[in-house]
Amino acid sequence: MKSHRLLIVEDEFILAMDLKARLGEMGYGVVGKAGTGAAAIAAAEQHRPDLILMDIRLSGHMDGIAAASEIRRHHDIPVIFMSAYADEETRQRAAAAEPAGFLSKLTTDRDLRTAIETALGGVSPNRS
Repeated sequence: MKSHRLLIVEDEFILAMDLKARLGEMGYGVVGKAGTGAAAIAAAEQHRPDLILMDIRLSGHMDGIAAASEIRRHHDIPVIFMSAYADEETRQRAAAAEPAGFLSKLTTDRDLRTAIETALGGVSPNRS
């Protein structure tokens, strides 16, 4: 079965590398990583991933919510927000971007896989 193509948007290098390794162990392919909102938009255009895992708080002038909204305007790519910040105002702003999910950065592999499978229509790369 073809591996799903995921884009990681995370401005903390170590967290991005850890997430990439975890996704690889689950059978997902990571087509790219971006650390700013502008880089996320460019990477989405270049790689056309099946799904984007997007940090909400990013370096630069554009946060992950604004980047996800811009990507959504031009492409039909689902986004799962991953953030250490879960305050009500952030959740409301994130909900307006119509994400496919919202996870804590401290999520378990099981919850991460479940969110990805749900966003991609229930198909895991390790299942036939």
